[in-house]
Amino acid sequence: MPDLRNLQLAPLDDEERFEDLCLALWRRILNQPAAQRNGRRGQRQQGVDLFGRRDGSSAWVAIQCKVRSGGSLSDADVLNDVRSAKEFNPRLTEMVFATTARRDPGLQEYVRVLTDANLAEGYFSVSVWSWDDIREEISKEENLDLCYRFFEGAMINYENLGIAVSRLVRLTLSVAGTADSTYELLLGRTPRRDLQTGDAAGEFGLDYWRGQHFIANWSERSIDTFPVPTYTSDLEEVFRSKRDAYIVSKWLNDNHKSFTDLLYGETDNYLCDISSEELLEFIGGDDDEESD
Repeated sequence: MPDLRNLQLAPLDDEERFEDLCLALWRRILNQPAAQRNGRRGQRQQGVDLFGRRDGSSAWVAIQCKVRSGGSLSDADVLNDVRSAKEFNPRLTEMVFATTARRDPGLQEYVRVLTDANLAEGYFSVSVWSWDDIREEISKEENLDLCYRFFEGAMINYENLGIAVSRLVRLTLSVAGTADSTYELLLGRTPRRDLQTGDAAGEFGLDYWRGQHFIANWSERSIDTFPVPTYTSDLEEVFRSKRDAYIVSKWLNDNHKSFTDLLYGETDNYLCDISSEELLEFIGGDDDEESD
């Protein structure tokens, strides 16, 4: 299944479809399948498009959906709906503005101040989910089905096309705060599924390459696959220095739970620093192995 964190999904400009997306998404965020629309368009909605309880509690949450194609959500837009929502029955605990507008620090500050004033009067907190926030949420693996549902034209199942996903990064190695080596690394993962049948095993059982992590030391033109967790010996064909292989294996192990973040993240430069004690322990252990 593809990861969409590096895919720029265009904001929806159809109000009903955006509301459909918000309803599907907030049913998951609130852990409340019974979340629903508040009446119909044209009816008095008290500033609330969607509502539900959070995690089955007694806390009522309202979601107001605002399509702002190429525009912004104003302080006045928020204040008007907040005033109306104070009449919602039962009393709300939270109010969320979901908008196609981009993230705006000025509006975020306004909403924080408004929340403090609301809570002091015994009313609800207010928050804004910009399109940036919504895109990040629906790009999570557990929400990718929503991407297929609402952005079908933008979706490509890379693994079914047999495309290995990879990323070029720069990793600096450091001991006790002193950096001494930098590598250009190509990190990647091969498709997990058979291209024709969708099965995990390949044709004739030749599936050894499927779902493999690989690393290429671009600086020295060396490449190998590696398991998770990774050991120094797994990288000795990639790095001439055993010490560097040790530090890189430690970095990979520290990031293995978020290896997908490495592949699809926006960071190109990384630093792995180990202590002098860690290095001495490795050197001592390595000497013991050689003496055996």
